[in-house]
Amino acid sequence: MSTNVIGYTEARIDGKWYCIDFFQYDITGHIHHIPCLDGQSMVYTALQWDCDMECIPVPTDLSAQVRASCTGRDGKLIGEDDPHWNPWHQVTGSWFGSVDLDQPEYCGFFPREDITYHLSNPGTNEMNENNMISVQTYHELPDEEKKAYQYYEYTSPWGNRAILRAFKNNVLARIKAWNDEVTLCKPEWRIILPDVRVLLVVS
Repeated sequence: MSTNVIGYTEARIDGKWYCIDFFQYDITGHIHHIPCLDGQSMVYTALQWDCDMECIPVPTDLSAQVRASCTGRDGKLIGEDDPHWNPWHQVTGSWFGSVDLDQPEYCGFFPREDITYHLSNPGTNEMNENNMISVQTYHELPDEEKKAYQYYEYTSPWGNRAILRAFKNNVLARIKAWNDEVTLCKPEWRIILPDVRVLLVVS
């Protein structure tokens, strides 16, 4: 069964949480909340394995916009009426500031033909990291065999690193948009990563 995960971005200002996500009108004039993360099992796996995601109680201090997006037709907040199921998780903004997601996922020696094919078909070909050999293994090869390999740094476009990098970029985009909006009218409301949290609803 597939897992769905949606992430909502909030910033704490003067002791109160404000939603800093984007909102968009559709062609009928209805406004929609655009979460910073919306994915399924692959995204949830990346969060579980490589992200500091913690399970939290059902929040009682939500911003009005996030509360509205997470309230069902019965008027109850998601997870509020089921003590045996808690869908709420959190990633703090400080985590994003503590990791360097721009570093490549794999660093080593790949077959030259793999690199050539990959670079000739950007976006359509994922390299097989099982073909990569370590620097130590490369140096142990006979000189003639070394010619078949080249050092290359690679990040899978569908791997955990790419998913979390996009997640972080989405959060940073929201922080920038918020700061651009308040700079002139309320500069004291400018925010940085430690002021932010992403609330994840898993179903």
